[in-house]
Amino acid sequence: MKLFHTENGKEVVYVQMQDIMYLYNSTMPIPEFIFTKVLTGLSYVNDSNRFDFVRFDEEDEVSFFKDLEFIIDYDKYKDFTDEQLEKEIKKLAEKANKTADQWNNMSAKKRKQNYNLLQEHEELEYMINFLFEIYDVKHGKRKMPFPKFVEV
Repeated sequence: MKLFHTENGKEVVYVQMQDIMYLYNSTMPIPEFIFTKVLTGLSYVNDSNRFDFVRFDEEDEVSFFKDLEFIIDYDKYKDFTDEQLEKEIKKLAEKANKTADQWNNMSAKKRKQNYNLLQEHEELEYMINFLFEIYDVKHGKRKMPFPKFVEV
């Protein structure tokens, strides 16, 4: 989950450790600033710190995270009703199922040429999981260590 905020007239982004570790484990090239700010000296990301937010304040950092659609922007969904969240989850699930069907109907050779489909499917599942996290936050089933400016 990511949060965009304006501080001292400058846009910043807060990104959860779980998202950073997802990037680290993906095939996506990781910008050096992630290693410098986060991964240097980091031992483990586990249930005790996976929802912690890391602040990024450089323009290129904010831009990088803006472009990553699969990291859920909390502000986009925080005011959704349960029905709206359910509709969004269903929409993403349908897209994930179509992607899986495409992948499953490909030959091994075609899969090598279309590896991006597998990544797209994983990203859709990731988004669905975080929409469920937002649902849980809204219903008091999950506590998030939001920065102080966030009102739940």
